[in-house]
Amino acid sequence: MRLHFFPPSSRALGVVALNNHLALDCELRPIDLGRGDQRAPDYVALNPNRKMPTLEDDGFVLWESNAIMFYLAAKRPERGLWPADLRGRADVMRWLAWQSAHWDAESCGMVAFEKASKAVLGLGAPDPAFITRGEENFGRFAAVLDGHLEKRSWIVGDRLTIADFSIGALVPTAMRLGLPIGRFEHIGRWYQSLAELPGWQDALAARDIALAAWLATNERAR
Repeated sequence: MRLHFFPPSSRALGVVALNNHLALDCELRPIDLGRGDQRAPDYVALNPNRKMPTLEDDGFVLWESNAIMFYLAAKRPERGLWPADLRGRADVMRWLAWQSAHWDAESCGMVAFEKASKAVLGLGAPDPAFITRGEENFGRFAAVLDGHLEKRSWIVGDRLTIADFSIGALVPTAMRLGLPIGRFEHIGRWYQSLAELPGWQDALAARDIALAAWLATNERAR
């Protein structure tokens, strides 16, 4: 397998951490969104959205981080990260949809796009109105997640699943961008458990090194 990804990205963090956790044989192939690698013809042939991450596996090409997480987890069914029972699967799917529609697109990801991604992609200055909306939505959706976690160790009951990797991937970015995640006790407890996984620690350390290097390189180029 081969994973094409932008190493500083929070969306890639969960996929890389999951790959580490499952000890899969997957080549990590960095692309640089700031340099426009996502627009190269060879890459567009893999991912016409011109985004990342993108997974290749023996001729099969898959994009969208949550779909990639499902695919990786299904390769190690004995680990239980994709539940075997119908209700467990439906619950994980519910939270993957919530992550994509609300946690990412309407709150954490909205703020990250304005404060960070637009600079990477050369799309101009942040829009204060969108930042304000994302910050307001963050409080709303973080409260939902915090309430859900009040009596749970993980997103889906008492077992680690790909929902934890998906939702957790945006937490370090939320912290870095000043979103008030510290106000939510149960999110903090849950994320600490996730952050103690060796595979997560390795992925986060690699992400932080890549982010610092990318920022330093682009600061010198200005």
